[in-house]
Amino acid sequence: MDKLFNSIWFVRILAFFIALMLFAMVNQDYLGKPSLVPEASQSSYTLENVPLKVLYDEARYELVNQQETVSVELQGSQVSITLFQLTNGRSTEVFVDATEVMTEGEQTLVVQTRNFPSDLSVTVQPQVATVTLKEKQVSSVPVHAELKNVETLDDEYTVGSPIVTPVNVEVIGAVDILQQISVAKVFVDVTGAMESIEDEFQVYLYDEDGNELDLNVEPKFVSVSVPITSPTKLVPVKLTTENDFPEGMGIDEIEIEPNEVTIYGSNDILEEIEFVESEPIDLAGMSNEEKFSAKVRMPKGIERVEPKEVTASFQLAEEQSKTFVSRPIKVTGKNDDQQVVFMEGSEETVDVTVFGTASRLKQISAEDIHVTVDVSQLDHGEHTLPLKVTGPFYVQFETEKEVRVYVQS
Repeated sequence: MDKLFNSIWFVRILAFFIALMLFAMVNQDYLGKPSLVPEASQSSYTLENVPLKVLYDEARYELVNQQETVSVELQGSQVSITLFQLTNGRSTEVFVDATEVMTEGEQTLVVQTRNFPSDLSVTVQPQVATVTLKEKQVSSVPVHAELKNVETLDDEYTVGSPIVTPVNVEVIGAVDILQQISVAKVFVDVTGAMESIEDEFQVYLYDEDGNELDLNVEPKFVSVSVPITSPTKLVPVKLTTENDFPEGMGIDEIEIEPNEVTIYGSNDILEEIEFVESEPIDLAGMSNEEKFSAKVRMPKGIERVEPKEVTASFQLAEEQSKTFVSRPIKVTGKNDDQQVVFMEGSEETVDVTVFGTASRLKQISAEDIHVTVDVSQLDHGEHTLPLKVTGPFYVQFETEKEVRVYVQS
């Protein structure tokens, strides 16, 4: 039926036939012969269980009790009643007006109607209705955060006490309704969490029996922070670089801030990590004083690093050189059943020239310089291998590039 009335052509056709019927009834005496339609007769029609609307100051009062429905009797011509039935009385209202009520409590008010057809007589039963209004109050209720599924987290994780902001919420309602509130809660599910949780969660109200209460809460959502920490380790940051300093220049001073960072992960992985590296810093084109920011590389298996970035400040000065004679070559990667012999023309020691600023060279001793050759995973026989020189970060090294050794298994 609603679809028919949404059709403009159906409404037009219906209106035409109703107008035709009314015209015939009004003019049958003038026509001097019987009407084409039956003479309009008086009839009645009763609407049962009509919802009773209560108008009141909703900002000030809470409606705690009311009569829900009434009966409405319509009297008039059969045509008017039929037309009313066809339109379902879409815009009609039955109500009591409590907008002028100034005190809380029980009120007996006259039932009123509006938007019924003017050619129909409207009678409401009962003619008065009783409603009960309670003046609204504001109550401040503390919010408790309840953590769910904490037991599912790995034993290595530590869950701290949740922090709720704001601490309290305001609830508006009648006094006797507010007295039913036992607790305000938010629920935070920590399943699968590997770091602290910070988010907004909806507030729910409950009575002492655990039944949820449907009341106005302000705000409806609060911010909750749940600290969740995994095992940590403080490790130094090692700067990595790419390209060379401008020719003839070397590092005189270098400062890393911070020079240590905190890494998070399982105990097994933390035990294997002694330091972390920065993203490469480009040394080319550097002037006498430079400051760089570099992200910290996160080792495999680590959940996070704090802080994620370090700052490196460089001061350059003119480069000088110093040679350390006969530094021993240490063989690494040798099995217990292997012997390594240096071939003719390859000595077990090597001279190493160090390039750096005057102040840095003064601080370096021969013991700071280490030369190694790696024979791991080598077969029996003769091999030509590269030498590796390690030492302080702020200088550069120059030595023989390779040696010849014979591996006996």
